[in-house]
This record gives sequence, C-alpha cells and structure tokens, in this order.
Amino acid sequence: MLLGRFKVSSTREPESGFSARIGNGFRPLRTGDRSRRPSFPFRTGLVHRACAKVLESSDFSIPERALLIPGTGVRARAAPFPYVGLATAVLLLHAILVAVLPANPYRAALSFAALFAVGYCTVALIVGDTIRLSASEILAFSIGLTIFVTSLSALGVSLLGIPITVFAVVIVGLPIAILAWFMRRPGGGSLTAVTRFAHGVFDFSDYSRSEKGIVAALMAAITAALVVLIALSVVHYPDQLSSGLAITGDGDILPTQFYVGQPQNISVSAFAGSTGGPFTLRIRLFPQSATGNETFHNVVLTSPLRMDAFAEHNESFILGSGESWTRRFSISIELTGDLYLRFDLFQVIGSSPVLVATNTLPVHVRP
Repeated sequence: MLLGRFKVSSTREPESGFSARIGNGFRPLRTGDRSRRPSFPFRTGLVHRACAKVLESSDFSIPERALLIPGTGVRARAAPFPYVGLATAVLLLHAILVAVLPANPYRAALSFAALFAVGYCTVALIVGDTIRLSASEILAFSIGLTIFVTSLSALGVSLLGIPITVFAVVIVGLPIAILAWFMRRPGGGSLTAVTRFAHGVFDFSDYSRSEKGIVAALMAAITAALVVLIALSVVHYPDQLSSGLAITGDGDILPTQFYVGQPQNISVSAFAGSTGGPFTLRIRLFPQSATGNETFHNVVLTSPLRMDAFAEHNESFILGSGESWTRRFSISIELTGDLYLRFDLFQVIGSSPVLVATNTLPVHVRP
C-alpha cells in the first residue's frame, strides 16, 4: 500500500488512464489500459469531495525521496563489529592463562574462543566501515580467517625455530586485535586513537617530583629487562647432547620370533652425550606378565649368551664426550612364552648410576 498525503481534485475527473494525483511530488500511477476509467468507482462529485476530505485529514507523512517499496536485493545494514573489545580481552586473558596455568579443559575451551577472536578481529581490521556485511557473512569470514591466520602463524613460528604451541600461534592474533580495537575507537582514525592512548598512558604532568623519579626508574628497569631478553634471544648456545641407546638385528631387522635354544644376533650401540664417563649396559629377560617385584640373577657372558627367566647381564665401559660403543650379542632364550628383552644404559654421575636410555624388545619364544 502506498503511504503519503493524497489530494484528489473535486472539480474534474482524473485524466484517462490514471488513478489519481499524489500531492507529494510523485507522478500519477498508471492503471494499465488507458481506455479504462479511473480506479475510483465513484462518479458523483459529492463522493469525490468526501473521499478527498478523508484523505486530506489523514497525515501519512514520509520524508521526501524516501523509498516507498524497498528493493528485493537490498543488503542488510552493516554490522558495527561491537565485540572487538571483548575479543581483545579474550585473547589477552588466554595469553595470560597459557603462561601461568597447565593444560586443562577450561583453558582448552578458552583456546577455541581465542582462535575465533583472531578471525573476528581480522575481519574487523580488513573490512572496517567500508563494506556492508550481514551477521552470517561476518561469521563465515571469521571462521575462514581463523583457519588462515592460525595456519600462517604456525608456519611463521616454525620457520623461526619456535616450537608450535597454542600460545605461539594465538599470540600472533593479539596485535591484530589491539590494532582493530584502536581503529574501531571513535574520535578519529587509528593513528589519532593510538596517539591519544599513548599520551594518556605517559602523561605524568600531575605527578610530583618524587613520583616522577619513581616512574622514570621503573620505566628504565622495564626497558633494560626488555633489552636483556631480546639480547639473550639472539645468543647462540651450544647444543647439549644427551646419551642414547640403539639396538638392531641382522639386516637392520630386529628379531621378535625366537625358538628355544636357537640364538639370534642383536647389536647394541651406546652413545655418550656432551658429558663422558663410566657407563653400564644391562640386559634383562622377564615374562610380560611380571609384576616388577621379582629378583633377577646374574649370568656371565658366553657365546651364545643364554638367558632364562629373570636373567640379567651387565657390561661396563668408559666413553668420552660424543663417543660411541657397539657390541654384537648372540642371545639364546631358554624358555617359551611371551617375554620382554630389555636393554638399559646407565651412566655414573657423581657416585651413583643414573638410567639415561632404555630400549625394550617384545619377543615370542616357541619350543
């Protein structure tokens, strides 16, 4: 229905092919066939005057140039991104909790919210007020940019040699969120907002002389700590090598199927780390159903090395820093069943041996 202030002439009938004249500046609407009479079915002047007075007494005011019927393709009003401040707070809280709390379900839930906040703030930073987006479009773009920004962040930190963690990935979104928050602030552009914020933070005009001295000392300490941390990050420290133990069989294939009394060859290699010293290799055989409270008995080295239930053999040697030791053992198992053949490497540190590496081989022995 068309709204407005209508005025119908009472002195003459409307022109042929038109329904009425509109008093707000719009042209008359055609009825279709010009041979048809006006759309008002009343022909007497009295009725015309009555209709005119009724329409003139009703005020359906519409601003000039307003659309009477909106187009079908009109896009929804732009969303103003009202949650940029909340998203920034979520990212800041997540960074703090990741640094001070161990992993837990609550922190994981906050991590998902922080990931979405990264995409939302990225959309707010890119779009701003120039493009009109509906709520569903903002949601779709936020999810897509969340995946893109976090993946790019993971790639960036990995190229820099930083381990890929939730903190390392999501912390990249915090500067994006802060920049988007500054750009959404009223009262000028982003540069003006940043300038005003910095001026408010570093405005000490109302401080006393002693308070200004304390602030200056604190700022100098913070700056010195930041410089030291950055300097330490570029210092290269030599890698600390750890001790290791490797086992292999003939043709680089470990034997897992044994027959009673038939020996199999296993080569054992021990590697010293950055710190050399005395080492001890211990070989044990025990059933897979063992409880761990059993007593082991020592067996001497023979060829082959005959091992029965809860048998133990020890080999001692000395290695320097970065050196290695290898020996090939021919092992014969004297019982059937599912067993564990375990190799432990101990290093004497101080006055007591310390377990530094281990390898366990599950074997099945047939009669």
